[in-house]
Amino acid sequence: MGYRPGLTILALAAALFLVSCATVSKRMPEELSQWHDVLTQHDPNTCRKYHYNFEREAPRLYKEDQADSLLGAIDYIKTECGPAANLEVTRLLLISNQGMFDDSLVGSATIPQMLWHRTEREYRSWWSRWSLLYGSSGPIDNTHENFESFQLDLARHVAADSMLDREGRVLGRYYSGEFDEAFNSIQADSMRGTALRRNYDEYVERTKLQFPVRGNIALQAGNWNPQGANRLLGAHPELAVLIGGETKRWRLDGVIAYRFQRAKNKYDVDSLGHIVSTDDFDSWLFGGEAGFKILDLRRLSTDIFVGLGYDVIFSIEEEGDSEEWVSHGSLATSFGVRQRFFLNERAGWYVGAAVRYSMVDYGNTGGSDLGGNTLTVSLVTGWSYHETLKQFLKNLNYQGNWRQ
Repeated sequence: MGYRPGLTILALAAALFLVSCATVSKRMPEELSQWHDVLTQHDPNTCRKYHYNFEREAPRLYKEDQADSLLGAIDYIKTECGPAANLEVTRLLLISNQGMFDDSLVGSATIPQMLWHRTEREYRSWWSRWSLLYGSSGPIDNTHENFESFQLDLARHVAADSMLDREGRVLGRYYSGEFDEAFNSIQADSMRGTALRRNYDEYVERTKLQFPVRGNIALQAGNWNPQGANRLLGAHPELAVLIGGETKRWRLDGVIAYRFQRAKNKYDVDSLGHIVSTDDFDSWLFGGEAGFKILDLRRLSTDIFVGLGYDVIFSIEEEGDSEEWVSHGSLATSFGVRQRFFLNERAGWYVGAAVRYSMVDYGNTGGSDLGGNTLTVSLVTGWSYHETLKQFLKNLNYQGNWRQ
């Protein structure tokens, strides 16, 4: 009776083996039953081996018209190890090559996967130019290089076959290395309504939302005009620098402005109890501006703004006294309008004009009345930028407005 437990254990082991084999046969296509030994001959638990064997055998199986075996292998490895970019690219190209491409093959990961592929290829191409400087040599095992050549040839074949699906041909162009041309095709009117175009547009919008704030730097050159009793100072050239940022509707900039040139008329200044007449003039504005865009089109942007800062005029005593600078400061509140014209939809460079009206009251106790507001009319040139967003849109070859 002692042999019965042993037989029972053997019977259970055989049953488990048969069940496991049945399970594997259900998970794998029939044509892969022999190739399963190839995939698992060294270590069935190592996904790296799965990928290596796939890349080694894929060119041969394709030449032997075993596309179904390749697709089955991709599904199997994906089930065992999870998705991988190279496998998904090969899968899309094989299905496209069979004329079976449909919108269900496109998902939220399609465009990011395409960008990853482009970045990897361009990086490797760039690095290969410098490889000789470091004495590097080709790998002993060229399995991966052979697989990439197979994938590239397959992509070129798909791109060139006019009988295949339109979206599939676009992907063929892309994975054959025609990155910008493929993205141009996706944005064409003929692609409206397709899943590929829809996912492209959604990805662009998501990318823009991730980088809502753009930097801004501008130079202004204009004319500063006193409007009250301070008219005696006359008009003066003004140079200003604005540095800040902007969103889709708002902008916020720090402002430093400098006015120069002698005053039109002499004016009196009280310095150390002496009334001195001078036409020396230097003026600065330190402050900030907050603007709201009332109009923001593809190449045209108009905003109204308010500002707050410290506005000061420096005058100097005449020779013979103690050569002391005297300041005439004022809190400056301002409002105005700025108009910008962008050079094109992709560039951040712009030119334009701005009008600013400032309410000031320069103090000058004992001297000439310098009260009164000011009006400044300026020409503007500047750059609205976000380098990270720019790189994303450049890699997507986005033809729309890069600012909005």
